[in-house]
Amino acid sequence: MTDTTMAGHQFQIGTCLKRALSTFFANFVSFNVLGLIVMVPGVLLIFLLFGSTYMSLISYDPATGAPPPEIGPGFAITILGSFVIMMAMQYLLTGAVVYGTVQHLHGQKPSMTASLMQALRRILPIILVAIITTILVWIGTILLIVPGIIVALMLCVAIPVVMVEGPGVLASLSRSRALTKGSRWRLLGLLLIAFIGTALVTMIISMVVGLVMVFFGTVGATVSTIVDLALQLFTTVFLAVLLAVAYHDLRVAKEGVS
Repeated sequence: MTDTTMAGHQFQIGTCLKRALSTFFANFVSFNVLGLIVMVPGVLLIFLLFGSTYMSLISYDPATGAPPPEIGPGFAITILGSFVIMMAMQYLLTGAVVYGTVQHLHGQKPSMTASLMQALRRILPIILVAIITTILVWIGTILLIVPGIIVALMLCVAIPVVMVEGPGVLASLSRSRALTKGSRWRLLGLLLIAFIGTALVTMIISMVVGLVMVFFGTVGATVSTIVDLALQLFTTVFLAVLLAVAYHDLRVAKEGVS
């Protein structure tokens, strides 16, 4: 889709945020159901592989006088394995939501099946892009923090590039760098608003639910945990939508192509 009248216009924080919010709420049910479809199998796999370790930690009671669970190589493997599985599922979800968001922005009804299949087909480049980006950001952060922020902004739309344009891993990183050039301060402002806003909303809802549920004992604690997990899912989905909309708006601003 081409709009040459928009080429050369600046990337706008307010427009991008407004479009991201409208897209998120327009597809609230389908995107979050997609999130459950992706994340629940990951949680079940973690429980299947490492459930005994976690249960030993949860069930430990110092009052019984029993020795604490051993924190050894097995525990390290549990933590690392759980982290790898959850990150893989999160990046798969991000790719799927990005694809669905782009469908929505093109006036199409997002398909959960098509979005998930497209993300599965491109999961390897998505993960490689994420790993390379994380390493580069870590290196930049070690070098006085600011370079890490710059690298993160340069590469923040690399996953949308993978999902929409489908180049190689390094080409996706280079393409993200080119698209974000000249708009990185605005992207920083956009992401700060998004992170602070989602953090505040999550904190307020968690506090209110926690205060109410404290009167309901174990049931209340369970409900609070479910609400916290749901809020994490909503946040992940919204940030994926935001990155997809940012990618879309950067393309329109630079090339008149969405």
